[in-house]
Amino acid sequence: MARNWLRVNHVANTIQISWQRGQSTPRSAPEVAFQHPFDEQALTDLRWYLEQYLRFPYGLEPQKAEQIEQKLQAWGQQLFDIIFRSSEEARTFFQEATREGLDRCELSIISDEPEILNLPGELL
Repeated sequence: MARNWLRVNHVANTIQISWQRGQSTPRSAPEVAFQHPFDEQALTDLRWYLEQYLRFPYGLEPQKAEQIEQKLQAWGQQLFDIIFRSSEEARTFFQEATREGLDRCELSIISDEPEILNLPGELL
């Protein structure tokens, strides 16, 4: 059961991180600029890997899959840095929210823009 909530609120070209422990009042970091981190080719590769290759990962373009797998960690680190290293407060909120373990933290990404909601949170 989650005891901590991290919320990433995306509005226009900004994000704001908030953290809440239990029933306490949520605390918010200042808004920071946000620019979509992936170009069209990265999104195409990621979509292919997650939606096609992983359904049947045997024999279909193994070299392409391996190349994408090598990029996954870098993409995840890039997304993590943009969100949780955007300010000192965002760093602190992440550390506090995950101090008791990732299984005690719930992450929510809030946006009205589908391209933001389609970012694979699993990379984080």
